[in-house]
Amino acid sequence: MGTMFEPYIIIKFFHIVMAGIWLGTDMGVYSAAKKLRDPNLTIETRASMGNLSGILDMGPRSALVILLMLGITLTFLGGWGFNASYGSNLGLLAFIAGLAWLAGIWHQYWVDHPNLGEERPHKHIQFQNIFRKLDLFLRVIITGILFVVASLSLTGNGPIEAYWLSIKLILFSAIIACGIGIRLYIPQAREAIADIFKNGSSPEREGKLSLNRRISLFFVKSIWVLVAVIIWISVAKF
Repeated sequence: MGTMFEPYIIIKFFHIVMAGIWLGTDMGVYSAAKKLRDPNLTIETRASMGNLSGILDMGPRSALVILLMLGITLTFLGGWGFNASYGSNLGLLAFIAGLAWLAGIWHQYWVDHPNLGEERPHKHIQFQNIFRKLDLFLRVIITGILFVVASLSLTGNGPIEAYWLSIKLILFSAIIACGIGIRLYIPQAREAIADIFKNGSSPEREGKLSLNRRISLFFVKSIWVLVAVIIWISVAKF
């Protein structure tokens, strides 16, 4: 019992830490992005805020994948679900797939943020053109799987045995869905910002960026609320 219990406590600790990192860095992204969209600031200052927003955004992007990896492991070790013979294999598969996914996400950041005056090799850009589509596809598939598994478990026909965990998974699937929504608007935001940086600020260009900000902000604040509710559920375990 002791050998099973200790890894569970350690993994649970990191699970909580990652949730905190997610919320903290996401709020940092919000603050930096707000400055990025401020027409009263100089182009240089707004560009700096854009760079800061980009690196801070790696916090929630990485945390989502890591929380999925840790969550599957915790579910198995804690006896909350996946108790059949495939449980340990599922945890190992999630760990390997998660590391590969994380590597792709960080490679994406490297490709998208070259040093001043530097261009990334074409083969890396080509890889990211494929990975972006795969990344979005994975998020859509995982959202659906989590929702279906949790819903079936609530009726007693799924692999999750804890009611509170099933609710938590449904909320987590909603978080991933919000992230998909944000990613659908990222290209438009980048296009609007690049237009301002290249051609200067104007009411029309700022208005386009502002509209994108309002839509993205809805998804961002929804994620904050959902993460807070998930943390509460994890503590309450009603």
